[in-house]
Amino acid sequence: MKKIPKARWYRIGLLLFLIYLTAFVDRSNIGMAAPLMVKSLGLSTASVGVLLSGFFWGYVLTQIPGGWVAGKFSAKSMIVFALIVWGAAAMLTGMVHSFAALMAVRFIMGLAEGVVWPAFSIYFVNWYPDEERARAINFSEMSLPISSIIMSPLAGWMIQTWNYEMMFILQGIPPLILAVVFYFLGADSPAKDRLLSKEERDYLMKNKSTAIKEKGSLLEVIANPKIWVFCIIYFLWITGLYSFGLWMPSLMKQLSSSGIQAIGFLSAIPFILAAIAMYVTATMSDRRGGKRSTFVAVALAIGGLALIVEHFIGLSLVANMIVLVVAGIGIYAAMGPWWAWAMSFVPRDQAGTANGLINLCGNFGGIVGPIVVGAVAHDGNLINGFYVLGFAMVLGAFLAAFVAGRFKVTDSVEHETSGKPVQV
Repeated sequence: MKKIPKARWYRIGLLLFLIYLTAFVDRSNIGMAAPLMVKSLGLSTASVGVLLSGFFWGYVLTQIPGGWVAGKFSAKSMIVFALIVWGAAAMLTGMVHSFAALMAVRFIMGLAEGVVWPAFSIYFVNWYPDEERARAINFSEMSLPISSIIMSPLAGWMIQTWNYEMMFILQGIPPLILAVVFYFLGADSPAKDRLLSKEERDYLMKNKSTAIKEKGSLLEVIANPKIWVFCIIYFLWITGLYSFGLWMPSLMKQLSSSGIQAIGFLSAIPFILAAIAMYVTATMSDRRGGKRSTFVAVALAIGGLALIVEHFIGLSLVANMIVLVVAGIGIYAAMGPWWAWAMSFVPRDQAGTANGLINLCGNFGGIVGPIVVGAVAHDGNLINGFYVLGFAMVLGAFLAAFVAGRFKVTDSVEHETSGKPVQV
């Protein structure tokens, strides 16, 4: 059998990974600058929490309309436009010096980045056969912990070498470069890609997605109580996830007297093991034949309990690092099995709508979490804020294990999974 070229991986897949990597870098690098912005702008801890959440106010607004526009017109054009807007907004973050202007710039960045993942979903369908799609999605999602591994030390070095304003400006340049690269090297589908070999194009057209065209209405999804349980779990989880990443450098600054560059390296440590745990959990959950609820519940419980335990160990850097590493593993390990589990409870023709609703509700956690941490830590002790995040994640674990974990897969979903009931 003739070997099929893999431009869909080496060109399209790699570009999607790099785009999402820069997206996470630019949305989270403000966490590295936060300790210094407190002094230079005279911000309180509560104000910093509001500023850290500013991105997500815009992000949640464009999730669903972004997907509609990308599907109606061109996912490639949507991604290129988003890269230009958020790159410009990222650079402007280093050029404005008032709280109101920073909130506005972060909000605009959120609006732009909000359309990216919905546009990616069209690429996953158009470019990857059914048996490759899960790997393609996981490839892009791995950028989440990897971005923190890269961003924290790099941002620390840039801030120490220049200042945090220059860090924002320099890290806003890659999206603009990627916009140009993706414009010339990306394509909405294999049929429109002039750079693709005939062998790979024929292979992809022959094995294109067999997924049913989405017909499920938003009202049908809203009326499904199971979806709302998953919305609540995801909200509680994401409340902890984004707050953990955004507040981490400030907590490291509180625990260590080291310079900002050293804080960048310390902040990256939990994410290294988190990325490994994310891969291992995804692989193990696939091998268990679809029994995914246990993996999600246990991971969230580990992350939540670690954050609660941190409250009682004082300001020891070593002890806190150990606990934060465990927390990071728990927070990120559930990523692999989560969407496969959540989507097993809806018919395939409603999966897109359900996915959008769950993601929309979950990302409200990006608004709530940073604000809660800032408000609870009004005395400056961020450990108290992380303590609250721990309870949120433990509640999410409880709902995953004892509520969603008892759901039965519907007949329509069983039919669409080759007639075999899915164990959850």
